[in-house]
Amino acid sequence: MEKKESLWSILRERLFKAGLLKDAWSLVINMIQTDKDMFRDAHHLLRIEYQDEQFNNLLAVDKEINAMQQKIREDVLTHLIISDISKYEISQALGIITVINGLERIGDNCKNIADLAMAASGTVNYGNLEETVTTLENIVFRHFDELLEAVKNDNLEISKRIMSEYKEDVSFRINETVINILKGNYSELPPQNMVSAALYLRYLKRIDANQRNVASLMVNPFKKIGYNYKDKDKTL
Repeated sequence: MEKKESLWSILRERLFKAGLLKDAWSLVINMIQTDKDMFRDAHHLLRIEYQDEQFNNLLAVDKEINAMQQKIREDVLTHLIISDISKYEISQALGIITVINGLERIGDNCKNIADLAMAASGTVNYGNLEETVTTLENIVFRHFDELLEAVKNDNLEISKRIMSEYKEDVSFRINETVINILKGNYSELPPQNMVSAALYLRYLKRIDANQRNVASLMVNPFKKIGYNYKDKDKTL
C-alpha cells in the first residue's frame, strides 16, 4: 500500500528544500534522543542503583536540553522573519516551537525523578504496585523509540498509536492508581514509598503526555497540537 503523505511531511520537505528549519528539526530529534537518555538515567537512579556521579551528569545534560530549546527558537524566529513562506508553513513552524516546550519539560521531569532517587538514597521498590509501575515504565521507554521512528520517517500511524496509547494505557491508568494510593489501598507500603510512587507516576504521565504532544504535531493542525487525533481535523 502506498504511504499517504501528511500535510506536515509535504510542508517539511518544502521547508527543507529551501534550507529552512532543517537545523531546527534536527535539534528537535536531538532533544527527543537526549530526553530518552535522561529518562533512562533517571530510571536507573531511582529503580536500579543511585550514584552521585550519574545524578550530576543528568543535571548537566538538562542544561544541554535548555540550550537546544533556545537554539530552535532562535532558528525558527529567524526563518519566519527573513523568509517568504505561506501561512501553512508558518503554522508548522509555530508547531515546532510549541512541542519543544514539552521536550524541555521532559528534562525537568527526569530531574524530578532523579531528586526522588537522591532523597531515597537507594533503589525504590513499590511492593504490590511493582507490576503496574513496571508496565508504565516500559510504555514510556517504548514511546521514546517509537517517537524517534515517527519523526525521522514521517510515520503517521506510529504517531497516532502513541497518542491513543497515552490516553488509554497511561493517563487513565496512572490517574486511577494515584487515586487508589490516596485512598490507602496500598497501606502495606512504607509512607515514603507511597509518596514516591504517587510522584513518580505523575512524572511518568507528564513525560508521556509531552511525547504525545510531539506526536500530535505530525497529524494534527496547529490549533489541535496536544489534543486527540480526529480525521475531520483538516484546517490550521
